[in-house]
Amino acid sequence: MTQPTSVNIKPALVMLLQQIGLYAQANNLSCEQETKSFDSVMVVNTLKKHQISYSVNEISTAELSHTIHPFLLLPTDSAPIVARRSGERYEHLTLSANQPQWQALAPESLTITGHVITIDALPSAKSGAHAFAAHMSKRTKWYKPVFWLSLLSSLTGLAVPLFTMAVYDRVIGGQAPEVLPSLALGAILAVTILISSRLARASILSSTSNRFARDLSNITFRRLLSMPLIVLSRVGLTNHLARIRNAEKVRTLLSGPSGAGLIDLPFTSIALVTIALLSGWLVLVPLVMLLLFYLVMKAVKKYTQAATPTISSEYQNASNDLAKQLLQLKISGDTQGWNTKFSRLCKEHCRQNFLYSKRNGLTGAIAHAMSLITALVTVFTGIFLVLNQSISPGALIACVMLIWRITGPAQLAFSSSQKITMMDSAIKQFDRFMEAGTEHNELRLDVPDTTQAPEVSFKHLTLRYSADVEPALSGISFDVAPGEIVAIIGPNGCGKTSLLQTAIGILDAQAGYISVNGKNLKQYDPQSFRQWAGFNSAQPDLFPGSLADNLRIAKPDATDEELFQALDNAGASTLFASLNNDLNVDLFAQGHSILSDIEGSYICLARALLKSSTYLVLDEPIANQNPYARHAFINMLNRIRGKATILFTTHDQALIQQADKVVILDKGAVVYAGPLPDQAETSPSKATMQESNANG
Repeated sequence: MTQPTSVNIKPALVMLLQQIGLYAQANNLSCEQETKSFDSVMVVNTLKKHQISYSVNEISTAELSHTIHPFLLLPTDSAPIVARRSGERYEHLTLSANQPQWQALAPESLTITGHVITIDALPSAKSGAHAFAAHMSKRTKWYKPVFWLSLLSSLTGLAVPLFTMAVYDRVIGGQAPEVLPSLALGAILAVTILISSRLARASILSSTSNRFARDLSNITFRRLLSMPLIVLSRVGLTNHLARIRNAEKVRTLLSGPSGAGLIDLPFTSIALVTIALLSGWLVLVPLVMLLLFYLVMKAVKKYTQAATPTISSEYQNASNDLAKQLLQLKISGDTQGWNTKFSRLCKEHCRQNFLYSKRNGLTGAIAHAMSLITALVTVFTGIFLVLNQSISPGALIACVMLIWRITGPAQLAFSSSQKITMMDSAIKQFDRFMEAGTEHNELRLDVPDTTQAPEVSFKHLTLRYSADVEPALSGISFDVAPGEIVAIIGPNGCGKTSLLQTAIGILDAQAGYISVNGKNLKQYDPQSFRQWAGFNSAQPDLFPGSLADNLRIAKPDATDEELFQALDNAGASTLFASLNNDLNVDLFAQGHSILSDIEGSYICLARALLKSSTYLVLDEPIANQNPYARHAFINMLNRIRGKATILFTTHDQALIQQADKVVILDKGAVVYAGPLPDQAETSPSKATMQESNANG
C-alpha cells in the first residue's frame, strides 16, 4: 500500500474518526504535533493503537458494497477521500465553510488504482472475547479454492481404484485388451489432475497459515507492548514468549500432512458413496469400523493425555533463569547447587516426555492396526459377496483400495487429536490475552504540552507489587514546580526507582495519583507522553544494531550532530573516541554487547537527553562516579535549568548539590521533601540525608 510522499493523510483520518463517532481519538490525533504528515503505514498504526478493526483492500465496488461505516479511499495519484455507502450510491465528505458535508461521489472514483481502508468494528470492551475467530474471518479468500481443489482431488482420486476395477472386469475378465490404452490414458490424466490439485492446495494452505500466524504474532507482540508494565512483570518473560509461540501454532493446523488429512476428512463421504454404488451393503463395513475406530481412539487418547508432561514450564523457567544468572554463577565459583537442580529437572523432564512419546507411539500403532483390520474385514466380507456373485472381483478390489481413502484421513484426524486440543487451548489463551486491558483507551487521549517545563505533583502515591510484600511506595506526596530540579535520594531498596517509573507512567500505583500540569497522568495518551518525556533507566538496555540505531530509538529523525551532542552531554565523549568516533559501529558485532554495563549506561543517558525534552526522569544518571561524566552532566543541568523539570536519583553528593529540591525516601515513604539543607545547618533532615548517602 503506497501513497505519494506529498500527500498528507492525517486530516482525512481525523475526519474519518469523527464520522465514526470516535471524537476523543480524532482530537488526540489532531492535537498530536510530533508528526505533521501521515502516510498509509502510520494510518494503519493509528487504527491499531485505538483498537479499531479494519481491512485494507484494493479499491473496488465489490469490497465496498457491504460496508456499514465510512471508509478511507487512498488513490495512488491523488488526495485521500473519506467516503461512505448510502444505499446503492456513494458519497464523499467535503468541507464547506469548515463544516463537513456529504456529497455524491462520482462512480469513476471507485474504479481508480489505489487502496481502501474499511472499518470492520469499532473499539469495544468485549472485542477480545472471540479475537481469534474475528481475525480468522478476515482470511476467507482461501475457503473456496481449497474446497474446490479438495473436491477435485477427491473425485480424481477415484481414478486408480476404478481403473483397477475396469482392468480386472473388462480387460482380464472380458478378454478386451484393446480398451487398455484408453483406460490407462484416462487414469494418467486423472492422476495428473490429482497431483496438480494437491500441490496447488498445499501452496494455498501453506501461504494462508503462514500469513495468519505472522498476523497473530504481530498482534500478540503489539498487545504485549501496549499492556501495563506491572501486569507484564507479574506474568514473567517465559509466558510472554509462550504466547507468541502459541500464536504461531496455527501453522500446524492447516499446513503439513495432518492439516491436509483434516481437510480431506469431510470428503471421505465421496469414497463411501462410491463403495455403496459398487458393492451395495459392503459399505456398512467401513461405517461400522469407523465407529469402532472412534471409540477405541477416544479411550487411547484419554490414556495418552494422562501422561502429558507437567514439568515442562518449570524446566523452561530454570533454563531462562540460568541464562540470566550465568555470569553471577560463574563469578561465585560454586555451581554445584545449580547443577544438582538442573540435573533433577532434566531427568524428570526427559522421563515424562519419554512416557508421553511412548503412549503417542502406541496411539499411532493402534490407529494403523485399525486401518489394516478394516481392510481385512472388507476383503473377507467382499469374498462372500463375490462368491455369491453380488459384486465383481474388480469391484471388490476397488472397494479395498477405497478403504484407504477413508481410514487414512480418519487415522490422521485421530493422531492429530492432541494437536487439535493444543490448538484449541492456544485459541482460548489468545482470546483471554486479548481481553486483558491495555494502556490505550478513550479515557487516556490527552496530549501533553511539550513546549514548556511541566508542574508535577505526587498525591498519596502507594504502590505494591504483590499482596505478600511490603509496599514499594507508601503515601508519597510532594510537589515539583515547573523547571525545578529534584534529587531523590535514600538507601538502596527504598523505592527510588519505583517512584521514577510511576512518574513516567510505566507503573500504575494502586492508590493516589500523579498530576502533570494539573491533569492526572492517567488522562494522557501513554504513547504521546513517553515520546515527549526523557527517561533513563538505572539498568542499561542496549539493542542489537549500531550505536546510532540505539540512540535513534528515542528520536528516529535525529541528525548526526544531535547524536554527537547527546553523547557529549552524557559524558560519553571518551567512550565515543574509543569507538573511533563511528556512529555506525555494531555494538553486538561479537554476538554480545561490546560495551560493559557502565559504558552502556552512557548510551542510555545520551538516549534520554537526545529528546531535548522539557521533562526528564533520570535513574542514577551518573552511577559510576566518573569525574568527567559528572562534570558534563552538571554542565548540562546548568544549561537547561529552569527550562525543563528534572527528577533524578543519585548517591553522588556533587549531583545532589545541583538540585533545587531534595526528596529523601526510606522504606517507601517520604522522610523529607524540600529545599536542600544548608551545609552549615545541623538538623534531622541533614543528618538523615547524610545517612542515606552513606548507606548508598
